[in-house]
Amino acid sequence: MKHSFGGPWTQIKLDMLRRYLGAFNTALQNKPSPTNRFRRIYIDAFAGSGECEVKTSDMAVETIAGSAKLAIETAPAFDEIHLIDHNEAHVVELNALIKGCPGGQVHQQDANAALQQLMCEIDWKSSRGVLFLDPYGMTVPWRTLELAASTKALDVWYLFPLSAIYRQAAHDFNKIDKGKLTALDSVLGTTVWREHFYQSDGQAGLIDHNEAMRRVVDSEQIAAFVQARLAEVFKGWVSQPLVLRGSKNAPLFALFCCISNPSPNAIDLSRRMAQHILGKFDTQPKTHKQTCSKPSADQGNLFE
Repeated sequence: MKHSFGGPWTQIKLDMLRRYLGAFNTALQNKPSPTNRFRRIYIDAFAGSGECEVKTSDMAVETIAGSAKLAIETAPAFDEIHLIDHNEAHVVELNALIKGCPGGQVHQQDANAALQQLMCEIDWKSSRGVLFLDPYGMTVPWRTLELAASTKALDVWYLFPLSAIYRQAAHDFNKIDKGKLTALDSVLGTTVWREHFYQSDGQAGLIDHNEAMRRVVDSEQIAAFVQARLAEVFKGWVSQPLVLRGSKNAPLFALFCCISNPSPNAIDLSRRMAQHILGKFDTQPKTHKQTCSKPSADQGNLFE
């Protein structure tokens, strides 16, 4: 069963991930020394089925490799690959995909529970890794990001659900029910967003006498708020958001690269790789569609 996604933005995020995984493993293949190198680990928290169907810019449907398959095909290879998904049909596909892959493991679990377990079990002093977070909606609580940051060994690529946050944070604050408030607090890891996103319109309600609070931020400002929040927990570096848009140019997601390792050398290397890759894609609203390149035959090139 192929995992169905959206449109060209899916190809963009996967193209960027592919490039980074190849660059990451190439850069670390002899670190810290050829005889005592780090174990390289890839974790995919919402792995899907390994393949996905996308609509291209001309509205044709194309089947492409998903994040899990890209990780398995990365050269140089990872020492460990952890693929997480709760969906039984996806797990069947993932087990078939990872068969014969040394160090490959499929976890049929809730993503956050599996990540918490892996964060505790892996020896991060002797390992370095990439965590890909492409959640199903607002399903990554802030605590999960804090755990990833605490390893000081993970580079996290996080596809933040920008449009979902924008929808849940209603224009009128008083129309956000308790459940949505709790969900927003969990994903953003704070209640400060309430003061940041909303301001009084200066008018008291006619019935309950509560002052009306109106949303005063757009999607790009929400993405900037999230970037600042991520920078509070990831002590290495956090990229500026790459806003991915739908066919009508509406912001859908914000893609971040978050470096947990505070070492200056690690920051410099990861930041150069990420900025080079992110720089290939425009983050600003355009009338033309964002495009991505086809996979290169030479994944050994550091910035390819």
